[in-house]
Amino acid sequence: MKLDTALTGPRLYLRDYRPDDLDFSAGMWLDGENGRYLSDPDWEHVDAPFQKALNTLQDSGAGYYLTACLSGTEERVGTCCLFPDKSGEGYDIGYCVHKSRWGLGFGREMVELAIGWARAQGGEWLTAEAADENRPSRALLEQCGFVPERASEFEKYHMGVRYPSHIYRLALSPPVVLGERTAETAAIYFEKTNHEAIRNFLPMKARTVEEALADFRASQLPGAASFGRTIWSEGRYVGDVWCYGIDPSGTPSAMVSYCIFEQSLWGQGVASKALKLFLLEIAWKYDLKTVGAFTFSDNLPSIRVLEKNGFRLMEEFTEDGALSRYYQLDLEQKKG
Repeated sequence: MKLDTALTGPRLYLRDYRPDDLDFSAGMWLDGENGRYLSDPDWEHVDAPFQKALNTLQDSGAGYYLTACLSGTEERVGTCCLFPDKSGEGYDIGYCVHKSRWGLGFGREMVELAIGWARAQGGEWLTAEAADENRPSRALLEQCGFVPERASEFEKYHMGVRYPSHIYRLALSPPVVLGERTAETAAIYFEKTNHEAIRNFLPMKARTVEEALADFRASQLPGAASFGRTIWSEGRYVGDVWCYGIDPSGTPSAMVSYCIFEQSLWGQGVASKALKLFLLEIAWKYDLKTVGAFTFSDNLPSIRVLEKNGFRLMEEFTEDGALSRYYQLDLEQKKG
C-alpha cells in the first residue's frame, strides 16, 4: 500500500518505503539493541522466508511501510508502519527510531503524523503493542493519548524469546449519538450554518430562520417525505443528518445529507459515525432499499464520509457550473 504523498512534520517527513531503504531499515530492526523489543529476529535468525519478506516490503498489500527522513533531506532517522483493520475502521501502528536518534522526540513526531493521517482517512482508532519492559515506547504512546487496553505477549521470530506486552488504543473520533430534532435545534442549525464556510459546500434552501422553521414543521407532518436527526458529541449539539424524497418503491428510495457545523470537530470522523447510525435507523424505519447522496467533486471530506459508509460513485456531472457527484448505497446490505 502506498501513501503517494509524504506526511510532513516540523522536523521530519514520512514517505513510502523504497527498496533502497532496506539496508537502513534492516540495520535497525535486526540489530540486537535497536530491535530488542521488536518481533523481528536478530541477524543470526533471518531465514529465507523472512529475507524474502524484507526484499518485497515495497510491494506489500497488507499495510503501509514508511520511512522517516529529516526535513529537507534524505537522511533517514526511522521507520513507521500502519496496517488497516479488516473492518476498515482502524489501524495498527508500529514504529522504530535509529538508536543514534533516541531521546530526541522523533518517535513521537512519527506517531503524531500517523495519527493525523489515519484521522483524515476517517479512521476511528489506532492500536499499538509495546513490551512491558520498553518504558520509552510505553511513555511515547501515553504522551500521544493512547491508553493500555489489554495485556498481551509477543515472540521474536524464530528466537523463542517472548515479551509480556500491552495493546494500547487511541480513539480517533469522539463518541456520537443521534437525537430528536426540535424547533429550537432547527433555529440553532440555521444560525450555525448560515455562513460562507459551510454554505459553499452545502447549499441551503431556507434563507431566513422563519423559512427554516417552516421546513422543520413540514417534516413533522404525517406522511412527510423527509426525516432528520440531530448529531451530538460529548454532550454538545454539533450538526444534523437527514433524508428527503422518501419513496420506498423508488430508486433511490431517499436522498441523504449531513452537516457538522462545529468546525472544531471537522476531520475527526463525527460525520461518518453519525451517517452510519442514521442509515441503520432509516433502513428499518422506512423499509428503504437504496439511498443516494449528492456532493461537490472538490468536497473531499464529504466524499470520504460517503465512501467510508459504502456508497459507490454512480455519476459525475456539472450543474450550475459546479462539478458534482452522485453516490448510491444498497441498504439491503445494512439490514443484513
